[in-house]
Amino acid sequence: MKHLLALLFADPKNRLLALALAVVTWVSVYRESTEQVKAEARVSLEYGGDIVVLSIEDEAGAPCSTVEVVLNGPRGERSRLRDLRFGRLVELPAGSETPVTVTFEVTEDALFLPPKFRLVSAKPARVRVKLDHRVRRYLRVVASAEGGAPETPGAGLCEGKLPAGLRVVQAVVSPASVEVLGPKSVLNRSLTIPAVPVKIDGLPAGRHQLAAEVTGQLGGYPISSTTQLSVIVEVAEESQEAVFTVRVNLVQGVDYAREFLAEPATKEAEVRVRGPASAITELKARPELIDVFVDIAGMRPEECQPVDEKELIATRPIEWRFRTGFAASADLEVTVRKPEKPETLVTFRKRPKSEPPK
Repeated sequence: MKHLLALLFADPKNRLLALALAVVTWVSVYRESTEQVKAEARVSLEYGGDIVVLSIEDEAGAPCSTVEVVLNGPRGERSRLRDLRFGRLVELPAGSETPVTVTFEVTEDALFLPPKFRLVSAKPARVRVKLDHRVRRYLRVVASAEGGAPETPGAGLCEGKLPAGLRVVQAVVSPASVEVLGPKSVLNRSLTIPAVPVKIDGLPAGRHQLAAEVTGQLGGYPISSTTQLSVIVEVAEESQEAVFTVRVNLVQGVDYAREFLAEPATKEAEVRVRGPASAITELKARPELIDVFVDIAGMRPEECQPVDEKELIATRPIEWRFRTGFAASADLEVTVRKPEKPETLVTFRKRPKSEPPK
């Protein structure tokens, strides 16, 4: 080895060549170690469960999720910069009024740089973090401001399209209040929280209990709730209306009819019926299911039994009922339209001996 070095440096030309090689090697190493490279560092904060981060901003107040950095470091190790992060441990100052803003400098230590890399500059150079306490509050659940027919109770709790001929009668949320977890400054000024509308597409008629949830944001900030929520939706047929002309019948005892005659002045009445479309359709097919009558069976004898050939006249109410076997009768609303006042004069007289009872 000594002989090789002596031979190498014995000649002045060899000495110059060795010096040139050393300079080139040094320049190459220096350039690699000082060459600048741009990278992005993801903002990654660590904080306890009692803290909520309201916002992360740059120095100008714009939202900030990454930091642009310029670094010095070896070219061959740039692949290690792909998962670069700017990390800080976030804590609320003891006894501080929230919300509070904490500013962090972008430094080499906070960037967790790989070995041989050095920070040249960062944009932004500082990151501002707005913090608040995470608290629990009970808030009343309300329907969203939009959606559904305004005359329907709880219309904003539903969205979607029911089958033709059906409508939402009402929608009710249960329970009425839920426990919410979120920023103290937001929950302290809130009394209610909207529920996310439930889907009612294709629901049949009946009472349905659908799983629901409250909105995930309040005042622009994320919140959460672990309370199980549901919306109870009552679906019924669309209401229709129809008018029927019905003969007025007399309700009387057999013994009375054998001895006396009674005749109402009003022979027909107009009856308006409103209710589910299926019930109205059945009534149109079988109008005899509507019974309009004048009841004289409960009258005292002196009111309806003439003692001689002289007639008695009395005013009696016109009433209505559905005949036995009409299942939808409880869902219908019935009004006597004509006569305007639902009553009529009834004439009572003795039955002639020659006229047998009908």
